[in-house]
Amino acid sequence: MGGGGGGRCGSSYWPGDIWAGAGQGPPVSVKDSCSSQMGSGSSRPGEQNPTEAGAERELRWVELSSEEALGAQTEGPSAPQAWGRLLQAVWRGHPGLVTKLLRQGASVEERDPAGRTPLHLAVLRGHVPLVRLLLQRGAAVGAADREGRTPLHEAAWHGHSRVAELLLQRGAPAAARSRAGLTPLHWAAALGRTLLAGRLLGAPGPGPAAADARGWTAAHWAAAGGRLPVLELLLAAGGAGPDGALLVAAAAGRGAALRLLLARGARVDARDGAGATALGIAASLGRTQDMEVLLDRGADPSLKDRHSRSALHRAAAGGHLPAVQLLAAWGAELDAGDSLGLTPLHHAARGGHAEVASHLLDRGAQVNAAGWLHKTPLHLAMEHGHGPTAELLLSRGASPTLRTKWGEVVRDLVSEGACPRRCSPFAESRSGRGT
Repeated sequence: MGGGGGGRCGSSYWPGDIWAGAGQGPPVSVKDSCSSQMGSGSSRPGEQNPTEAGAERELRWVELSSEEALGAQTEGPSAPQAWGRLLQAVWRGHPGLVTKLLRQGASVEERDPAGRTPLHLAVLRGHVPLVRLLLQRGAAVGAADREGRTPLHEAAWHGHSRVAELLLQRGAPAAARSRAGLTPLHWAAALGRTLLAGRLLGAPGPGPAAADARGWTAAHWAAAGGRLPVLELLLAAGGAGPDGALLVAAAAGRGAALRLLLARGARVDARDGAGATALGIAASLGRTQDMEVLLDRGADPSLKDRHSRSALHRAAAGGHLPAVQLLAAWGAELDAGDSLGLTPLHHAARGGHAEVASHLLDRGAQVNAAGWLHKTPLHLAMEHGHGPTAELLLSRGASPTLRTKWGEVVRDLVSEGACPRRCSPFAESRSGRGT
């Protein structure tokens, strides 16, 4: 996905669920695609740096409707009734009153508490006559609010193509960036504004290769939203980089976008910043249909991310039985170890996914495989209180006497009441120690 944050785990993968405001279901977070590490040295996947936090705030803002975004339904200093008279007149769409106020000396550079000018509000409302009037009276076409959003950003978000054309004719900067690095093209792509996106592509600016603060291009945004016509347009324009968009489509579960990107030359085994492939991402989310598409196009199930986790590790950690079954049928290595020496069975046992563990054992996984600190799947199941999974492992030959690196056996890892019936002698022995 390039140098941006698109390859991170957790919430940082998604700048925000902006799709709700567009009348579409949000993409699934990829927080489950990164199984937690057993060591304590890794950074927490959900952490965000200040730039990411700013993007999160910005895209939460765009979830809101026009009036909510401007505080029109709230009380306090941000409500319209607290604005100056010109802002109120523009908001209510009264060209006559706006003209009168301007003649009386009202300033077109007046600002609301969010830093929006009258032109911002007229564009947001899609009021063409008011936009023309304000531009004629010298309103700054590239004025930015406190978050760096220009009137052209507003036009792109709300899909006001006629207004956008007016702004561009008056020199509105198509390359303008918000504080999160988003251009109007990013917003048009995210929301499927095909005509507007085409017009923005023709305007002076960085074009489809422009990346936001996370490294996402307009193609990433179009893929995340499943906006196929815009995605086609961006790919045809060149410079969009289909590989990163493929990874985003896999994370968002946009199967149609996935197929389109593969047909347009995206590498099926392209990796994100964490070394994960689209197959690994889809497996971590249990998206078997997308996995089948990728496997049919030659995706390699043996590839591992930077923590040496394969797609099978990810599917097992998430408890996604159909995904595990599919990968096993395609020959995924059952006993491959990750960077901590943990096999897919370890991950299934640690998560208490008994059905997944059972299938892995049916396919020949080693029940007593020793991983990190010499821990077996049984050690992990017991350590995390997954009694039914421990029962299964014991019934399939797991040894309760194997020791960890620190000399612990199963009974040392059992919390009160967590030991299954087959471990009752060890539980009794544990409770009798020290008496």
